[in-house]
Amino acid sequence: MAILDYSEQHWRDALDIEKGAEPTALILEGTWWRQTATQSRLALLDSVTELAFPEIYTGDWNGIRVAYCCAYGAARAVEPVHVFSQLGTQTLIQIGTCGSLDADATTGVVALPEECVAQDGISQYYGAKPLVYTDPALVTAAEQSLTKRGIPTQRTRHLTWPSLFAQSDDMCADWARDGIATIDMETSAVIAAGERFGARTLSLLSVWDQLFEGRTFNDPLPSDAAEKLQHANRAVFEVALEVAKAATKSEN
Repeated sequence: MAILDYSEQHWRDALDIEKGAEPTALILEGTWWRQTATQSRLALLDSVTELAFPEIYTGDWNGIRVAYCCAYGAARAVEPVHVFSQLGTQTLIQIGTCGSLDADATTGVVALPEECVAQDGISQYYGAKPLVYTDPALVTAAEQSLTKRGIPTQRTRHLTWPSLFAQSDDMCADWARDGIATIDMETSAVIAAGERFGARTLSLLSVWDQLFEGRTFNDPLPSDAAEKLQHANRAVFEVALEVAKAATKSEN
């Protein structure tokens, strides 16, 4: 049997997760710095366990059970999304960084994608249309939590693209003309796979690359921008946990 046709029970047996013991939320992070990110995120959780599938962890936070996986790119991110949303995990949250094509979305702003152009190469196989959408209530909850922390946010029309490297100046110019403000490599695939199994989705992305002025990750950040980026990166995981907790209350 092909994996897309596996039953829920298959994943329960593979991961030894009984009915009702599945995590409340899955938080995914797309980054090259997997070890550093994983250590810092798991430090905020209690009773951390690595599951049978490597580098996928569960832990407790303020009475809820969450899963965390550092997954770079749509092809990797969709795997834990598929598994946990099929098990019944209701909230899927993508965190990480993104590039900006909008002069208002500067480094350290947290982008909150609403409408996502799904060009990740994966979404269509989960039945997604060219545009997919995050959950409006989760976006509002995240926006409010970030604002309380003094972190600027921007709701964006977003693009998920399969490669950080396969982006030319002409492509970026075309995307900007199409009203796309931010770009990452995971969000639309997370939405598409989650929707297949009925999960709610949110994306919290700290702006890093300012593509509208030709600055990529290869260019050093000014010290003030670097500090803002670090502050935003710390906050997105904490906010993701808060949103997951609030979502659990609203479902009960």
